Amino acid sequence: MKILVTGADGFLGSNTVRYLKDRGYNVTAYTQDVKHNMPYETYDVLYHFAAFVGGRKGIDNNLWSIAENIEIDRRAFAWAEQFCGKIIYPSSCAAYPAAMQSQQGVPMSEDMPDGEPFDMYGMSKLAAECMLKQMTIPSHVMRPFTIYGPGQSMDYPLPSIIARARQGECSVWGSGTQIRDYVYIDDACRVFEYLLHREEPIKLNIGSGIPTNFITIAEIIYEQIHGVRIPVQTMTNEPEGAGYRYSDTTLQASLGLMPEIGLAEGIRRMINA
Repeated sequence: MKILVTGADGFLGSNTVRYLKDRGYNVTAYTQDVKHNMPYETYDVLYHFAAFVGGRKGIDNNLWSIAENIEIDRRAFAWAEQFCGKIIYPSSCAAYPAAMQSQQGVPMSEDMPDGEPFDMYGMSKLAAECMLKQMTIPSHVMRPFTIYGPGQSMDYPLPSIIARARQGECSVWGSGTQIRDYVYIDDACRVFEYLLHREEPIKLNIGSGIPTNFITIAEIIYEQIHGVRIPVQTMTNEPEGAGYRYSDTTLQASLGLMPEIGLAEGIRRMINA
């Protein structure tokens, strides 16, 4: 089985390449510009991770770069119809309707009707999902929640909170009450591998089903580094994104794909990496 991974220099892409190669798969890590340069050879499976991504500020301040992800996806999918047998695509929990991500939100499940997503990033992911429905080759759509692990960019919350904690600061962006659902990268990669062998197309959340706010995250991180808990400072002048975002894991659990690495252990691995 020949596998191509676009966006292989990013966090999800590079870890997918590592995980699959460690298990003996024939994987090509592709880091070139997907819009203008795809390989002229066939592959059995495409993991399409190439995209403009970033933390909250990156998403909020780069509207047109985020919108360009739709064209990147279109080019990759058009190529795949000629050269590939199956697509595995990481959409996002941001593709769920914004109304479900308020402070009084609900766990989000794959059978919920689509609506207006939370932001342009979510809109671009929903557009890609719509394109995949029209394709002549099978595809699997993942909706990951907050994937984290060693080597993640400082644009993202956990590595930034860890860096500040190392300097003696225990702080979070926004109110700190915003809810997220955390999954360690290797647990996410187990789902990616499962989809490699699944034939029937599926849309699948990747989450833990455990809602955790940022204040709790900062407390855990600071205690692991310094051995004590101190009050968390809230940086209310910084953006906080969606108020309430966590997964209904009913389908994921039925497939035996629930995370094996708990949040405290995952954070410990990040700190010690």
